[in-house]
Amino acid sequence: MILKKYDKIKKACSGKTDSRCHTALFAHVKTGAAKSGRAKVKIIVVSVILVLAILFFVKKQGVFGVSRKYPPELFSIFYTCDTSGHIEPCGCVGGMAGGISRRQTYLAQALPQDFLLVDAGDVTAGHRPWEILELEYILKGYEKMGYHAVNIGHREVLMSCDALKKIKAQYSQFVSANLLGSDGQLVFEPFIIIKLSNGYRCGIIGIMDDNLQADEIGEGLSVTPPSDAIAKYLPQLKKKADYIILLAFANQDTIKDLARQFFEIDVIIGGDVQQASAMPLKENHSIVVLNTDKGKNVGRLNVRFTSEDEWKYDSQIFVVVESMDRDTQIAQLIEEYKLQLKDREFHPLKDDEEGLSAISAVRSKNADKYVGPASCEECHKSAYKIWQESKHAAAFKALEDKNDHYNPKCLQCHTVGYMASDGYLSQELTPQLKNVSCEACHGRGDHHVKLESDEEVKIEQVGMKKTDCITCHDEENSPEFNEEKYWEKITHGLDEVKEDTQEQ
Repeated sequence: MILKKYDKIKKACSGKTDSRCHTALFAHVKTGAAKSGRAKVKIIVVSVILVLAILFFVKKQGVFGVSRKYPPELFSIFYTCDTSGHIEPCGCVGGMAGGISRRQTYLAQALPQDFLLVDAGDVTAGHRPWEILELEYILKGYEKMGYHAVNIGHREVLMSCDALKKIKAQYSQFVSANLLGSDGQLVFEPFIIIKLSNGYRCGIIGIMDDNLQADEIGEGLSVTPPSDAIAKYLPQLKKKADYIILLAFANQDTIKDLARQFFEIDVIIGGDVQQASAMPLKENHSIVVLNTDKGKNVGRLNVRFTSEDEWKYDSQIFVVVESMDRDTQIAQLIEEYKLQLKDREFHPLKDDEEGLSAISAVRSKNADKYVGPASCEECHKSAYKIWQESKHAAAFKALEDKNDHYNPKCLQCHTVGYMASDGYLSQELTPQLKNVSCEACHGRGDHHVKLESDEEVKIEQVGMKKTDCITCHDEENSPEFNEEKYWEKITHGLDEVKEDTQEQ
């Protein structure tokens, strides 16, 4: 249009020297150029706005129009590890921390709107029947507490493949990306996706260190290298999750190596470590936190989203102390567990005290055996009296008062010879071996009694053994134990034997 008007003016002014014609032509050209320039600017501006709108739409909607979620401004990850079958503290001394009933009391008042609750592994104490029963009840507690994911640790791997599959049928929140069954397939899901309140997706994947000996892995199981498992399943997880958490039952060196290999992992929660960490550590692009110590602690990692490229983290370790109230529902579960122990009355596989398997169900006629403290009284009257007045003589009653007198873990230190081929079995079958009596420290007494009473015995000398006190008075169950001070309470010895014999 501008060119046509220009041609018309040019034709009218053809052959004329009138300056007005030239002015008209110049003005038209200038006006046309300005209009053309403004049109180009408008096109550029509109194009830029359109491109920005498209980019904003893609950013918000993601690929193929799938809505991309941003995290809440704050969410918290609560993490535990190494419960190791401590459904509750044994209570041998005051001030013992831990127990899942008190853990629930803490969680009930601490959980915010958006949170994840996870365990990094080693929930069970082991693979023996009563330990598996305890695991089942701990997992019932975990279900009530609302755990989102529970990793498989080294203690779980002591169980057989069949036993783990039975546990899986009862509890669905286990994860493990590198534990395989006898068929070469994963025993558990490699990861779990949990959505927060606004739909933000958190992916939780689990692994364990594969540095295990053959006798540390249950029948039908195998453990693959954790880095191989993560490399295999991480691409799938990235498509399904906005935020990735690794539960790693591994030592700190392995955890650091994994963080360096896989920058996509946002948080690593580690468990096979010496102590819990109150301070979050940065390794490559990952934040690393650690927990341990028999379920006494609950870690909390607060995750704050400030911008696309900035996250802020702070953490704390909360100790589940004895003074806390017990959650009534979880406490009821624990009482049910104790009733199950009584009904089943587990009798452990018997081994000789020296570590040799029993040759037969009935010990050899000539073998030394436990006889009970009454056999000691005749020759050791004063020592026997000291024992009667000590807490050792009431060790079994201490269990009865707490309904723990069917718990194999407790019976090991509150009876004589438990788990030995001729040791304590039950109150009905072996009542003489209740409590912590003479033979708990000095060893079997049958040969000694026969030798001192001139009975026929095919040995000429008996060596009484001395048991190390810290076998039971360890740091966990007797943290204030001082052998010198404790010995003063039960002092007895050969001088008392002489006095006893002189009185006779």
